[in-house]
Amino acid sequence: MNLNRRSFIGTTAAAAFPYIIPTSVLGDSAPSKLVRVGIIGCGRISRGFEIPNLMRLAEKCRIVALSDLDSVRLAAGKEAVEHAYRKGKRIAGYTVATYKDYRELCASPEVDAVMVCVPDFWHALCAAEALCNRKALWLQKPFTQTIREGRLIANLAKRFNTVVQVGSQQRSAHQFREACECALNGRLGKVTRVEVGISIDKAGGSSEVQPVPANFDYATWLGPTDPTAPYNETRCHSQTQVYSRPGWIQMAPYGWGMITNWGAHHMDIMQWGLGVTRSGPTKVEGTCEWMDTSGGKLWNVHTHYDLHYTYGKTDVHVCDKFPMGVKFVGEKGDWLYCQRGGGKVTPSDPKGDGKMGAFMASDVKLLEPLVNPEVKLKVSNNHFGNWLEGIALGDPNYTINCAEAAHRSTATCSLGHMVMELGRGKKDGAGIAWDHKAETTGKVEADKLMEPFARGKYNLSAVLKHYGFSYDSVMKG
Repeated sequence: MNLNRRSFIGTTAAAAFPYIIPTSVLGDSAPSKLVRVGIIGCGRISRGFEIPNLMRLAEKCRIVALSDLDSVRLAAGKEAVEHAYRKGKRIAGYTVATYKDYRELCASPEVDAVMVCVPDFWHALCAAEALCNRKALWLQKPFTQTIREGRLIANLAKRFNTVVQVGSQQRSAHQFREACECALNGRLGKVTRVEVGISIDKAGGSSEVQPVPANFDYATWLGPTDPTAPYNETRCHSQTQVYSRPGWIQMAPYGWGMITNWGAHHMDIMQWGLGVTRSGPTKVEGTCEWMDTSGGKLWNVHTHYDLHYTYGKTDVHVCDKFPMGVKFVGEKGDWLYCQRGGGKVTPSDPKGDGKMGAFMASDVKLLEPLVNPEVKLKVSNNHFGNWLEGIALGDPNYTINCAEAAHRSTATCSLGHMVMELGRGKKDGAGIAWDHKAETTGKVEADKLMEPFARGKYNLSAVLKHYGFSYDSVMKG
């Protein structure tokens, strides 16, 4: 796709137009050259975040296809998108293709780019399919469910020179970038400690067995996990409230809880601010508590947690006692703190403690703009626009959160989860060493927790073989 760089980037940086611009005005941004996007998943996150944000950039892209295993959600998503284009954007007769099988969407020649907005344990399978079909990729956080899944997806993206953006959109918010630039340019002296707060989940859900709704392909939804798991909508998603928080987020093995949910956001900022987006810690240790599953409660992930990551002489302390956000602490005790403030993606997003602003410091002088900084981070004011700009340029290094960086950030979250699992039943928890170059703990028991999810046809090796690649060769890079 050959879009005009200047016109494309200029209009994505500005506010989206409330109507369709005539072809004579758009030139290279005419409808025939718009980025055609297919979205896998029509649940809370895509309906509340991806779809609305793409609609605001309607002069640069079109949502042309949707896929979901729930036919009711798929039909509702189709109706919502078509209505938005027909009424809001004044495109008469606009239609969206729908697919139950995401593989068909990925293979469609009518799709240029794929957004993956599905439960975490499906991320790698969907992403691999999109990449092997040479589609540009938007992948919701966390990057993948396990570390080796992440390495494979990052390697595939590199192999195919794919433009990838990961939904860790805090990198496109000025307060996070400014805090990280200040830390990287010595505003605090040496950063000796980072405090990260990511909230906690609460016990709930129901283990009562329910009949599977006729509109939902539950057997396929279970994918690479245990196929005998009995259905209850609190294991998956609500059948009546599309914007409610789905149960799988706090239900292993479908999600690992807050350590990978909000951890994927804040640990990404931590690594960005320490300048270690291509490496990681050398050691992780800590403790956690687990949800009470008595009385028929279903959800089973961690609750309280207290983890320490070693980055050279910097201690990264991740604990639910800290306010939501990231605090960089210098050698003299000065600090810089960043969080989202009042911004929310979904109604259930955790609230801050009400005491801390979006960008704060121990001394207001620390918030003054940097003058001729030695380290300058990439700037994005629109996470979606940044992705579309990268596609227009055909530049896999353009996006503000590419595959390799997102894999490294998510790996830190996964390491925290692994420590939690290894510490089950142990008063003092557990600890692991980490070789970020070889991506191994050096311990068989721990490294087993990094393996990809696989069952039958729901298997990354099978996906790669279908496209003429081997798992081992891709993993080697």
